[in-house]
Amino acid sequence: MIKQKESCNQLPKEIKPAFQELNVLKHLKDAKINKKFGFTAAYLFQLVFVLSLKPRNYL
Repeated sequence: MIKQKESCNQLPKEIKPAFQELNVLKHLKDAKINKKFGFTAAYLFQLVFVLSLKPRNYL
């Protein structure tokens, strides 16, 4: 089985303190946002957040 990395290790070092200070993952959990299988909702939220900030190459 492939081991999943800790979700906090996926965040860039510039964004990690903001996520921790704002308790983003705790708020996701409190809102009862969850999944039945696969990656966690917290991991997917972080992934979408980071991808939205990534520069795009339209060429």
